Amino acid sequence: DIGCGNGKYLSTNPKVWMHGCDRSPNLLQHCTANKHDVLVADALELPYKSSAFDAAISIAVIHHLSTEERRVAALKEALRVVRPGGVLLVYNWALEQEGCTHSRTRESWGC
Repeated sequence: DIGCGNGKYLSTNPKVWMHGCDRSPNLLQHCTANKHDVLVADALELPYKSSAFDAAISIAVIHHLSTEERRVAALKEALRVVRPGGVLLVYNWALEQEGCTHSRTRESWGC
């Protein structure tokens, strides 16, 4: 979970190993108190090997980045850590932003 915050989605399926990262050490304290596997990390520079995960989620994170360039960079970085054929689910609010309502594939982001 990229941008896991308080770890809300880290316990959705106890049969699956889940890992979270967030820039906020304060939010991650809630995760560690609940025994979640987390670390402090920036979505623009994830500390994982390429293709390290079968799937990843990033919910309500990308719209917090200040520019389109930073948003695209975060999406490319998320795609980098998901194996080819894996799944990346990104969900955002802020629908008023132009150009942010269309679905795009890995290829259309240049990955």
